[in-house]
Amino acid sequence: MTRQRYVALTAAYNEDQFIGRTIESVLSQTVLPVRWVIVSDGSSDRTDEIVRGYCANHDFMRLLRVEDTRARGVIRKVNALNLAYAEMRDVEYEFITNLDADVSFNSTYCESLLRSFQLEPTLGITGGLIYE
Repeated sequence: MTRQRYVALTAAYNEDQFIGRTIESVLSQTVLPVRWVIVSDGSSDRTDEIVRGYCANHDFMRLLRVEDTRARGVIRKVNALNLAYAEMRDVEYEFITNLDADVSFNSTYCESLLRSFQLEPTLGITGGLIYE
């Protein structure tokens, strides 16, 4: 498979129970993102501390902290993702993934998503299945 370059965006709000597992899932990928920006959207738990710890050891990871969280609902998440997207200006990539802060997945998940685009070049979006 051709290695295709992708970036990841994550909005996180009080996800200290899940964010470590999400990060470990990304770190286990057979194809890593060239940059992953996690936006802590006013978290009041240990989310920032956990993410900072991983960022210190992985150059492709970034943490942004948002203090002004007056927006609510989906607008709040959109604003956080827009901030993360702005951090991609200096990176070359072909694909963007919006990754929730409370998910985990196997080590070939991102590779399989990229393969979908190779198999169907006109594909505009792809995703995986959710198991609860």
